[in-house]
Amino acid sequence: MSGSYVVDASVAAKLYFVEIGSVQAELAIREANRIIAPDLLFLEMASIAAKKVRRSLCSFEQAADAVDTLGSLLDETIAASELASRAFGLAAADGFSAYDSAYLSLAELREFELLTADAPLVRLARKVGLGQFVRLLE
Repeated sequence: MSGSYVVDASVAAKLYFVEIGSVQAELAIREANRIIAPDLLFLEMASIAAKKVRRSLCSFEQAADAVDTLGSLLDETIAASELASRAFGLAAADGFSAYDSAYLSLAELREFELLTADAPLVRLARKVGLGQFVRLLE
């Protein structure tokens, strides 16, 4: 696992909106060899962007740009349907959300690290023996 990441929405949002950890996210992405994600990332980014607009944390145009340009961040997207079975297994057995399980399943499948700002996700992954597939953005 050498700088190849599955990126989740918690990190992707930091690249498009000024948040705590935005600088660290930019550095990690800049140094990465390869960035991939399940295609559900696009819907999660749309949800984050819409919330930011409704809360007056950014303009509609900035949010729309984040949604429209997200694909340029990624080297590859993987259909969530390819990850659903394993994601279900992780969610049912270990208590991950189905969404988090999709990212984690992809990391496991490709032997990449899931780069996330979600500390509880990292703690749970480590607890259930999947710690080698997660990296907390710090």
